[in-house]
Amino acid sequence: MKDLLEVDSVILSFDDKQILSDCYLRCETGDIIGILGRNGCGKSSLLKIIFGTLFTYNKFVRINGKVYSHPYKHGNLIAYLPQHALLPKNISIKKIIDIYIPTLMGREKLVNDPRLKKHLKKRISELSGGELRYLEILLLVNLDVKFILLDEPFSKIEPLYKEVIIDLIREYRSTKGFVITDHDYRNIITASDRIILITNGVCKPVDSLTELEHRNYVPAGTFSESRY
Repeated sequence: MKDLLEVDSVILSFDDKQILSDCYLRCETGDIIGILGRNGCGKSSLLKIIFGTLFTYNKFVRINGKVYSHPYKHGNLIAYLPQHALLPKNISIKKIIDIYIPTLMGREKLVNDPRLKKHLKKRISELSGGELRYLEILLLVNLDVKFILLDEPFSKIEPLYKEVIIDLIREYRSTKGFVITDHDYRNIITASDRIILITNGVCKPVDSLTELEHRNYVPAGTFSESRY
């Protein structure tokens, strides 16, 4: 049976400026939902509201039909990767794995990961942008949670690791639902099954890539007519 995350009636204002207006989002286990939108449209704020760390008077976050005001406080529901670095800089990768992964089987899996094995003694500060983002996401997908929110997973990392991260998300989709957002719209489109564009504070489902042109998110002619 699939798990279901539903988010609706989200309204957010800052200093009398309306950011989000009655947003709705639905994500099931197996879904990879990509959220696009211009700077300042509320993409990151929406993820924080779903996670439960950004307060707003108007929201309903339901997981399997139950309403949660702070989903992050319930350890087996949801994980969140913020834009900024998640891990302390002066701890080794091996120590981070021991801290974050609760089971022996899970820890053994990570220490034998071909991309991590040779770096286990390195401190977090010694990793490249791509290596660090890969480690952060690998830790999250190996937690016992139903949904994962990723804020800018492709930002400031090497092109090779963008492909690796897309493969990693797809590998774990069978047991988790993903909601991801990034300014790198091409990799969001590549990774996602469905795209939502936040425009004028509202979440608009995107059925055709040319809709991104019609809504002035990308220049005219960026995409030929295509569908997901």
